[in-house]
Amino acid sequence: MWQQSLKRTLGAALLLAAGLTATLGAPAGAQGVDQRDLLRISNYLNGLTTLAGDFVQIDAEGGLSRGTFTMRRPGRLRFDYRPPNPALIVADGTWVGVCDRELESFERYPLEETPLDLLLRDRVDFRTEGAVQAITRGEGQLRVRAIDPDAPDQGSITMIFTEVPLALTQWVVVDAQGLTTTVALSDTRSNVSVNPELFVIEEGDCTGF
Repeated sequence: MWQQSLKRTLGAALLLAAGLTATLGAPAGAQGVDQRDLLRISNYLNGLTTLAGDFVQIDAEGGLSRGTFTMRRPGRLRFDYRPPNPALIVADGTWVGVCDRELESFERYPLEETPLDLLLRDRVDFRTEGAVQAITRGEGQLRVRAIDPDAPDQGSITMIFTEVPLALTQWVVVDAQGLTTTVALSDTRSNVSVNPELFVIEEGDCTGF
């Protein structure tokens, strides 16, 4: 079970970044999309040096996972899942490392070949990237639905921001099979000091679950 969950975990993490990318670029004619909103979100991301907090993830089967996340731009991001989920995902500036601490397995992917690279660049401007389908407002929230224009059948992501102040609080990923993963953020802290060692990952870190 956790092997499938780990794959969804990585997919959700990467789709988060892809969704952030897509959020900031709207094709001509997209309904409900205001360029001022795209610029505002772009400025919000560029204003983040670090971001840390807790998250709760609900997968398509209703399974609940909790953990902490830490981001430091450029190049660094960590998703640390609490037991019984054995996942650990770390971007160290060059690689994205994925641990299954139950199986003591480790995989690496070049950061530049993942959507995380676009999110974690030193300076981002995504107004000409991606494909926003709609931006809607309600109950003090800004909801942004996006897809990959090169693979529209591969699913979608809806990101939810508070409007005042603008802050990312949740995202909902629907994959190509129609399965939904929801991640809610809490206790987020921006531009705080973080330990650089959090973004160092090696194969030996995948033991001792």
